[in-house]
This record gives sequence, structure tokens and C-alpha cells, in this order.
Amino acid sequence: MEESAESKPQEKASHKAKKIDKPKKPGLIRRTLSKLKGKPAQYKRVISIARKPEKEEFISSVKITGTGMALIGVIGFIIFLLYFLVRSL
Repeated sequence: MEESAESKPQEKASHKAKKIDKPKKPGLIRRTLSKLKGKPAQYKRVISIARKPEKEEFISSVKITGTGMALIGVIGFIIFLLYFLVRSL
């Protein structure tokens, strides 16, 4: 039972048409679960290292944060004024 010469080119053509299956990536749920797997241990480590700030440290953090918020607000207000002035021209 030898294969005829006519069937060989057909087999080659059909072989070329087949796609090579790539390994599938894990689904969204599996990726999310694998990322979340180690989070509790990381949170536990952070909480064990964390401490309550002293009064001076807390006050300086509040000052820095407040200054940053005020600065961002002023910049936003300036942008608003410029937009308002340009639009009214």
C-alpha cells in the first residue's frame, strides 16, 4: 500500500495550513488569584513593622501633606482662571 504521488502534495498543503497551538495564558481569574495569593503575608509583614508615629512626626507629616494639597489646589485654580480668561476673549 504505497501512497500515490498525488496524495503527498495534498498532505503537505494541509500540514502547512494547520496552526501550531501556542500555550494558552491563564485566564483573568487565575492571574488575579495568583497575584492575590501572597498579599496577606505582605500585609502582615507591613503591619508588624509599622508603628504609631510620635507627635512631632505626625505634625510634620500633616504640614507637608497640607502644603502639597494647597499647592495642587492653587495650580488648579490658576489653570481654571487662565482657561476662563482665554475663553472670554
